[in-house]
Amino acid sequence: MNTTLDEWEIVHAVVQLGGFAPAAQQLNRSQSTISYAIAKLQEKLGIQIFVLKGRKACLTEVGRVLLAEAEPHLAGFQQLEQRARSLASGGESELRLSADAIFPNNRLFATLAEFSSRFPYVHSKLRQATLMSPDSEFSTHNAHLCIAAAPSREYFVHPILEIRMIAVARWDHPLHKSKKQLSRADAMGHMLVNIEGSGPGKRRQPLAAAQRHLPVGTIEAAIDAVRCGFCFGWLPAYRIQGGLDSGELIPLRMAAGGERQVRLNLLCTDPSTSSKELTALAELLGMNRELQHI
Repeated sequence: MNTTLDEWEIVHAVVQLGGFAPAAQQLNRSQSTISYAIAKLQEKLGIQIFVLKGRKACLTEVGRVLLAEAEPHLAGFQQLEQRARSLASGGESELRLSADAIFPNNRLFATLAEFSSRFPYVHSKLRQATLMSPDSEFSTHNAHLCIAAAPSREYFVHPILEIRMIAVARWDHPLHKSKKQLSRADAMGHMLVNIEGSGPGKRRQPLAAAQRHLPVGTIEAAIDAVRCGFCFGWLPAYRIQGGLDSGELIPLRMAAGGERQVRLNLLCTDPSTSSKELTALAELLGMNRELQHI
């Protein structure tokens, strides 16, 4: 005869709560019902799961091994029940987040980890892209939330993070040899790495019409192009801090515009109609908090 999830849930409760009585109280059953279920399970398996030590029921070694194998199934079933209850009350079973690649990964994944611990029954899907168009993310990729620098008239916009971009070149780049502050004209004769988006609503960093430039699709490619000495460019300071500290990369002495600020916004549909799960993720990402700077 097969064992049931209910029987293993009882075993788990006895272990977690330290005895039959507290397990019975937690599960809203009589203590005799708990004792009978354990006895029936042991009879089915032909092994002893618990031994009594004084008044305390302790797992046998075999019982410990079997419970360890059963626990992932119990957790999965609990998540299934939570998901069903959430769907029944208008909640979410899946949330899709689109995030501009310039948003710090450590913040992004820490946020998703925190959200997952609070709502383990919700599947989180992440899409990252460079200079993404929020309208496209919502219409084409069905995003629930979008972190982007581009504004939108169709969605609610809340600024969450401002990122410092600085003009840099490798330590031996010709632009560093000038003893005066650099003008836009000084930079025209040198290759600029320029980060561009892709797909509908393609965007790129600000660019003078006559500027020689190398278009790239990712921030990593832009950093590599600057580190090899081929280009100069405006890069996010937090991504190149190691190179700045070591002296490999040096900020350019620009007369104006040596630093730029990229403001990232959290975009969503009407927050007043959002589910509790969507609201929680938005708040973890910075909704309703003051603008932060890095």
